[in-house]
Amino acid sequence: MLHRVRPIGWACLAGIPLAAAAGCTQDHDLLGRDPPAAASTSGAGAGSGATSSSAATSGAGGGDVVDPPGPTRLTVVNGVADRDAVRFCFLAYPDGTGAGVDPWPGAGEGLAFARAQVVEPLGAVIPEGASVGPRVIAGDLGAIEGLDCAEILALAAEASPPVVAVALPVVPAPVFAEEKSLLLVATGCLGGEGHTHALEKQACGDAYTIDTPTAGLVAVAMSRRTRFDRIGLQVAHASAATPVIDVHLTPERSSVSGVILAQELSYGAISPSPPFTGLARADLGAPEDVAVQAYDPVEGTTMASVPMREILANSDVEATSIADGRGFVLVAVGAAPGTERGGFWQPHTYTLLQSDP
Repeated sequence: MLHRVRPIGWACLAGIPLAAAAGCTQDHDLLGRDPPAAASTSGAGAGSGATSSSAATSGAGGGDVVDPPGPTRLTVVNGVADRDAVRFCFLAYPDGTGAGVDPWPGAGEGLAFARAQVVEPLGAVIPEGASVGPRVIAGDLGAIEGLDCAEILALAAEASPPVVAVALPVVPAPVFAEEKSLLLVATGCLGGEGHTHALEKQACGDAYTIDTPTAGLVAVAMSRRTRFDRIGLQVAHASAATPVIDVHLTPERSSVSGVILAQELSYGAISPSPPFTGLARADLGAPEDVAVQAYDPVEGTTMASVPMREILANSDVEATSIADGRGFVLVAVGAAPGTERGGFWQPHTYTLLQSDP
């Protein structure tokens, strides 16, 4: 069965799809309760047809804050910490075989780590009226060019396959009918040959071994609430190896103090709700010189500092588009803050999204 990761420090009640406890400042549980498990096919390092469990932690908009309705939009982020790029198969659950279904995104190079892409049109990728069982595909993505999802899954089940295909938690059908700006982030590590190291748990999560991957899915709703004279900011925690953190933002201007964007933010949560609106565009100075810092909420010490210049390089948001009256979401991905570079994993970083693309 699928196992839900429930980190210590959740601020809100879980288990209620598309709802949250009144007064919560962290939102959870867009996926709702765990559906029956689907087998994960993993070729690398595990033999033909090996199976593994995926972990799901999720979030939904809510509390007693009413978010402005709008058309359903879906943004997908690659937060898989041990691969450079991935593609996805979005299959109808439980009966979808993948026959005639093209992998997404369509480009052969896939979606690079820490990159985001809006799924549009939604109906061309997400099966209408059905729950969705995503598969994340990684490895030699050139080997699947021209194949449909059924053929890719069959290839991944062969001995010594060029790709791995891992099942992620099922997203219930009603999610895609909500008038929300949805965010799905594939997280954790897929494992496989060569993906072992003394620091592997700092990179992939405590449950990780080379044969027990920690692939998971974070699903949250991004707030569309804005304020005409301020920038709206939220933070989504999608780093499976990262503990509960505080997230600070330090503007370049020396006259403006650093601010706390999110406190005791746990894996799978988005915070704050409603968004932080304590800064105007003029307060930031040059956006490229702003720093986003992860703090230990108990010790109060800095765990990592990531320059906005790097974050903007990960994203499609231009510095010139950061303006009053607009909303943005920082998504934390990769290894735990402070994990040294140089292993098989991607470093701790963020990507920046428009909350209402």
